[in-house]
Order: sequence, then structure tokens, then C-alpha cells
Amino acid sequence: MLNLVRPINKSFCLQVLCEENYTRLSRLIPKITEGDFNSIAVDSQVIATGPFTYTVYFQHAHTSKEATKSRFKCRVYLDTKSVEVIHIDEHVSSGQQQNLSPKEILNNKWAINYFFEKWLTFLLSFADEHSRQQTINA
Repeated sequence: MLNLVRPINKSFCLQVLCEENYTRLSRLIPKITEGDFNSIAVDSQVIATGPFTYTVYFQHAHTSKEATKSRFKCRVYLDTKSVEVIHIDEHVSSGQQQNLSPKEILNNKWAINYFFEKWLTFLLSFADEHSRQQTINA
């Protein structure tokens, strides 16, 4: 599993991953730079805003009601064009986070942002398949 990969310069690799995640997210939410988080594939809830920053909950829009929905609490940085996962519901409580070393915190950030990257990739493939089906049916 690549989330267990330990790059030499993990903080730099984490920044690159966050920038790549922003690119993926902007494909799913085209008007993200305008602060418009409407999307067919992603449900979003803006919880805080700043001059160039949004704190947003993201979750899959097409999950059945019986299935659990993972919610990603993310900080979206419009100026640096990056998105960082702050928290995944039921992943690690803030009480547990305080007892971790800086290296463990960085490893956890890497793992949840890597998981977010895989989730975004899945949603993009789902959206591509959905648009292909619409083209075939038209």
C-alpha cells in the first residue's frame, strides 16, 4: 500500500499531494475558485471561510442511505491551489492526536491525504463513467 510508503522528504511530498488533490477536486467542482462548491459527484458543506481559504466537509453524493458516508473535513487554499484533509470522521479523535509525536502526526497526515487522493480518483472515474453513459443514451 502506498499510504505506507515513507518518502525521504515526506513534508514536501505531502505538499505535492495536496496540490494534486486540489487539481482533482477542481475537476469535480469546476467553480471552486469562485467559492461555488456545487457538484453532482460531491456533497459539500462550507463551515468556515477566509480571504483565500475555505474549510469544507466533503462526502460522496451518491451513497445509499444505508451505507456509511465518510466525511472529509478539508481546508481548501485558493491562493496555493491545494487542499489538505484535516480530519476524516471516525478516523482519529483530536484527543489521540495530541499524544502523537510530530513524525506520527506527519505520517497520519500523509495517510489521510493519500486516502483522499484515492477517493477523488474514484469519484473522477465514477463521474467519467456517468458522463459516458449520458452520451450513449443521448
